[in-house]
Amino acid sequence: MIPQQTNYFTSSNPSIFPATFTSPPLDLSILHQLRELTPCISNNSTSDEAELTLHDERKQRRMISNRESARRSRMRKQRHLDELWSQVLRLRTDNHNLIQKLNDMSESHDRVVEENARLKEETKDLQRKLMDVQADNSYSIFSDLDELSCNSAHLQNEESSNHSLTPSTNLLH
Repeated sequence: MIPQQTNYFTSSNPSIFPATFTSPPLDLSILHQLRELTPCISNNSTSDEAELTLHDERKQRRMISNRESARRSRMRKQRHLDELWSQVLRLRTDNHNLIQKLNDMSESHDRVVEENARLKEETKDLQRKLMDVQADNSYSIFSDLDELSCNSAHLQNEESSNHSLTPSTNLLH
């Protein structure tokens, strides 16, 4: 069985809320005293309410100020974070460019070193050829001298035979 709920807030229950209220007659002196106390109470309650209201307003202003300060702080933090990310991107780009330049310079250096080695080898070959040519020339000069001495001996023989011919040719003239 489900217990029945009774609604005590309806007029159907006369024991709690009687249909008519009767009040005893008020004593005027009590009423007068009550009025005298009421302004103090109302002034105190108004003062308390004003203090509570002032306190609540201050609390509300502090809360709003704190929220605004937190919002500004978050915005500063976000701006700083954005600046750091842009700096990261710029530094990565710079790093990539520097690595590319380093690779280009390294390749260029390797090419220059290879060309330098080739030119040194070519220089050595040309120096050997020059020395060979100079050595051949010195032998050739000696051989030319030998030929000259041989030729001059021949010329001397011819001169002696020409001397014998000269007088006869002179005679003809």
